Amino acid sequence: MLRGVATIFRKTDYRRWSEGSSFEASWEPRTRRAAELVPNCSRVIEFGAGKRRLEQYLDRSCTYVPSDMVDRGPGTIVCDLNERPLPDLGAGGYDVAVILGVLEYLRDVPEVLDWLAKQIQVCVVSYVCVENKRYSLRRMRQTLSRLRAGWMNNYDEDHLRALFQERGFEQLSVESCIGNRLFVFSQRHLSR
Repeated sequence: MLRGVATIFRKTDYRRWSEGSSFEASWEPRTRRAAELVPNCSRVIEFGAGKRRLEQYLDRSCTYVPSDMVDRGPGTIVCDLNERPLPDLGAGGYDVAVILGVLEYLRDVPEVLDWLAKQIQVCVVSYVCVENKRYSLRRMRQTLSRLRAGWMNNYDEDHLRALFQERGFEQLSVESCIGNRLFVFSQRHLSR
């Protein structure tokens, strides 16, 4: 299925993400930096595990579980974040969720964040934010470009931050990394 066609029909592109060639080497610095943002001794679940590169960069004191829409090897929790019901991960089972280059492909980001907020204390998230000016020509071009890439939503940085804050998360940090914004959000009761 062509990327834009999958997006128009609001479908997950299983064909694309089942192919190893879909994972770009240029994403490696983002993965490495995300691993540095994960506290030592954390129980980590990675959504959109792909080639499981995060696992190699995490501190050895961390435990790692991959999750993706297709099996990525031993221990994978197979889960399409666009399908319902979302699985019960078990309260307290994981400390940190790492979500790199995934939110853009979700139909209902708020619902996924509602689900995560019940099960995860810290989220390390990358997202390619759109320009703040809602009705600008540049924003319209960005939206079309995102559609062609298979992306299903268009949040600016303030809106994405607000989505997390509405669910009890506080932004601990944000930085730029390979054209993405790399955020760390923590449940408010933990970040004080």
